[in-house]
Amino acid sequence: MTTYQSTEPRSGFPWARVAKRAALALVALVLMFVVLFAWDGWKLNAAASQLKTHAAQAQTALTEGDAAALAEEVLQVQVASDAFASHTDGPHWWIASRLPWVKSQAVPLQQAGDSVRKVADGALKPLSDLPDLDALQVPAILDGRIDPLVLEPYRATLAQAAGVLTDERAALEEVSLTGTVDQVRVPFLKLKADLDTLGETIQGAHVAAEVLPSMLGAEEPRSYIVMVQNNAEPRTTGGIAGAVLEITVDDGRITFDRYATANSMISGDEVVAKLTDDEDRIFTSRMVHYPQDVNFTPEFPRSAELMTAFWEREYGNVPDGVISVDPVALEYMLEGMADTDVNGVTITDQNLSEVMLRDSYLLYPEPDNQDTFFALASQVLFGRLVSGETSAVGGAEQAINEGRFMVWSPYSDEQDLLKTTKIAGDFIADTDALGVFLNDGSGSKIGYYIDRSTEVVDHLCADGSLRAQTVTLTLTHAYDGDVSELPWYVSGGGVYVPEGEFHANVLVYPPAGMGVTQYQKDGEAALLNPEIHHGRTVASTRVVLLPGESTTLTFDLTATQRGLSPEAFVGTPGPQPYDYIRTFDSYNGVC
Repeated sequence: MTTYQSTEPRSGFPWARVAKRAALALVALVLMFVVLFAWDGWKLNAAASQLKTHAAQAQTALTEGDAAALAEEVLQVQVASDAFASHTDGPHWWIASRLPWVKSQAVPLQQAGDSVRKVADGALKPLSDLPDLDALQVPAILDGRIDPLVLEPYRATLAQAAGVLTDERAALEEVSLTGTVDQVRVPFLKLKADLDTLGETIQGAHVAAEVLPSMLGAEEPRSYIVMVQNNAEPRTTGGIAGAVLEITVDDGRITFDRYATANSMISGDEVVAKLTDDEDRIFTSRMVHYPQDVNFTPEFPRSAELMTAFWEREYGNVPDGVISVDPVALEYMLEGMADTDVNGVTITDQNLSEVMLRDSYLLYPEPDNQDTFFALASQVLFGRLVSGETSAVGGAEQAINEGRFMVWSPYSDEQDLLKTTKIAGDFIADTDALGVFLNDGSGSKIGYYIDRSTEVVDHLCADGSLRAQTVTLTLTHAYDGDVSELPWYVSGGGVYVPEGEFHANVLVYPPAGMGVTQYQKDGEAALLNPEIHHGRTVASTRVVLLPGESTTLTFDLTATQRGLSPEAFVGTPGPQPYDYIRTFDSYNGVC
């Protein structure tokens, strides 16, 4: 009898059929995910378009103080943000956020949706419920008084909105864009920039609501000194302190006590304060002998401390804070003022800065007389400002944005709040900011005639992070007359440098995580002096310009760490509005 053994398995699990079904199930699952993401993508596009439109209109309403328009737009923003967030949620998104490459697209979208919804509900909606948006503007001066409690009705709302925006800006900052495609990355970066702008506005109003009552003397009178910086002789934060005014604020009403020239407070051999080793090495001890030099440093809180020491030495009293302003800021804030006579000189809202920074020197050939005029004009014009004769709101905002109006408080609770805003001028602490500053070395006022322009090019990696920067500073000596016809203290008179020449130190502070790797002067490689200033790297170089000459300084900055974002630029405010351009391109090297 012949037997045959079958080659087919007689028993066991049907692997082939299970594998086939599993493959079909996987294909079905993938197709389902594709369908779900296609549906979400279609809905996201529609929601994003609506969100972009209504968010922009809400921002405009905030800027213009239109409460009714804001309320209307916020409702639309909430609808669009809810739709956007709902289509970045679900089991398929949870899985996507854990898959290689896919998560680089999913996570930014999820965080954007979550942040937009929280900002709409927790910040914009409470603001839109306010009866007006006066809280977002600089408080008005009425009959010489600022109501210390003017922002009290808005205080809780502003604190809530500021807190939400701070949290969501931090949440967006934590998102990595490595491997994120442009279609996701670019809108994400735009959202981040928009929230930064909105956050600065709300934070400024929040801080004002918190500090105004105490700083405006609601509980007890406050005494302040006002540094009026003279941009004709550049210093990092503007110019020398040409005049210093003392004011008292009592329940919001401002009165003048005295004014002084910086020259009158020179300490001679006496040191008014102790410098840090960095300050003494980089800026020399002149900062504690000459009040004109307290702002060699771009760290305004430190300049304010030193000016306070000069004032205490001279007059025996310690002020409750320091305010800084320059003639350009005064011109912004005094737009529309009536013509003002100061010692026979007519000052208008159109010629204010020119008179104080140029014409007065031609009228007063002797420096002591011009110093007196500058101080007197500062007092008269500041008096016009605090009298409430003009609406200073828009001008004050512009002055703050340009670094022309700053405030420092010696009280830690107030200063801790102030330093979260631009008005603090705390550049050294703002480690993400790029700074380009000038310190005059001519000992003259020829700096008025120096035209400045700065261009910054951000070189970005594919994920939008900052890999390098090119900073180009062009300085032009625009005086075209006979320098011998200028008053000696404008031309320099050959005291420190040859007559008519402009000498200055240029200081470049890279953002944290970047360093200056190459420097060219007029296309030729040149040397820089590297330093460390209170933890910040700084590179400095000396420039010399004769009338009619121009020089172009180019600084190449390279990132020393990954994931940096392009941040704020801070420069020395000059006699004219700052000429500043910022662009970006793709980085050609290895990111």
